[in-house]
Amino acid sequence: MSNRGQNLSPSSKTAFMSTMSPTELSVPFFGIQCNWDEVLKRNKGKVWASVRRQGESVSSHATLISGDSENSINNVSSTESFLVPKVSNSRHITLQDPMSHYECSFIAPVAVYDSIHKKSVISLDVTEGGLGVSVCGSNQLKVWETDTGTVRRTLEGHVADIYTCRFFPSGVVILSAGADLCIKIWSAENGQNPVTLKGHRGPILDTCVVDRGRNILSVSKDGTARLWDCGMSTTLATLAECNSAINSCCLIAPSSVDLGLHSTPMSDREIGTSGKLLLLAREDGKVQGVGLGSRESIFLAPVPSPANSIISTGANSFAVGCQGGQIATFDLRKIVPPKHINSVTPTPILSLMSHPRSPASKPSSDESERFFWAAKSDGSVVLVNPSGNARKIVQLTGSDHDPIYSVKHDGTYVFTACRDGCIRKYAINHVTQLCS
Repeated sequence: MSNRGQNLSPSSKTAFMSTMSPTELSVPFFGIQCNWDEVLKRNKGKVWASVRRQGESVSSHATLISGDSENSINNVSSTESFLVPKVSNSRHITLQDPMSHYECSFIAPVAVYDSIHKKSVISLDVTEGGLGVSVCGSNQLKVWETDTGTVRRTLEGHVADIYTCRFFPSGVVILSAGADLCIKIWSAENGQNPVTLKGHRGPILDTCVVDRGRNILSVSKDGTARLWDCGMSTTLATLAECNSAINSCCLIAPSSVDLGLHSTPMSDREIGTSGKLLLLAREDGKVQGVGLGSRESIFLAPVPSPANSIISTGANSFAVGCQGGQIATFDLRKIVPPKHINSVTPTPILSLMSHPRSPASKPSSDESERFFWAAKSDGSVVLVNPSGNARKIVQLTGSDHDPIYSVKHDGTYVFTACRDGCIRKYAINHVTQLCS
């Protein structure tokens, strides 16, 4: 096993953002009854709605009432003037708050898969090829069809809690890991498990795939991040060691950041690591960037509370979801402080996901920050505009305050994993226009 990067010493690059004060943006929190779409279809159907603004200790509540005609959902009124409803269709309603000058568009699911699992859905992933994989609190790792929710097979082999599952880019190979200290690679087509990777000393909390998948990355409660050779089932390098659990990781290929040089010749077993930055979300309230090829620690920056999730939001930007409910966004092109996006209801951010680009959007070389989804422990999933300029919020509904542990998309639909055992599916073809 290579020992490169096992004792990372601070360099002039490390902590380049650590002493700067962040800019703050606080947004109100809107709420609505979880089954609003079904109730408002009825004549004189009633649902509750609320808004909590910055500086207020409690939420303001209103009742939404549908009309008494066949198209009752297209004629919704509010008992309070601070929430003005506007219905576009049976799965989309917008509430306007004249006091805060914000509006929130709620989107109902197009399908709810409640028979795939019987317990909390901990992690999921989906492919454009029509397959989903998910794991629940009873450690059932299942492959299913995204169109219908039909279960194809159950993958058996882990002997303890499974914390994460994902597809390789091919869409036919699955990666899973968890408390048994094992990373398993599966065939989605026949359920076989040809490769098991071992080496971590603590539960494995997240993984990501390098390039097409000859190499993968994993992070653990043992405080390490490891680079693996899947073909040889061995560790190529320990990229980080810290006195804190690492909760989440992702890869980014920044265009204007010095990622350091390889300290030793690269192994021919290492494919696609050059020019990549590994981002780590740590339990000790820090985010770290490590040059994947150089093994150098590029930066170490604080966030407001333990970091639960981290994603790339552009060619040179990333976002971090925190236990205290904050979202910190960073721009690697400038040595500037991060922006903290705070909700007035500080519930933990459990998962982040970049919003899929539409076919008409700019190409991937565009360096502007992309919208992203934030899944929270209060059951809400909110679309975040990193610029913070627009006073429009888009929110997925359906969970009755049960935490959303994971959110993923297949390019056309968003899927959420919820503590209530349900996987919900949302159409998102016009979501970006709602928040622009």
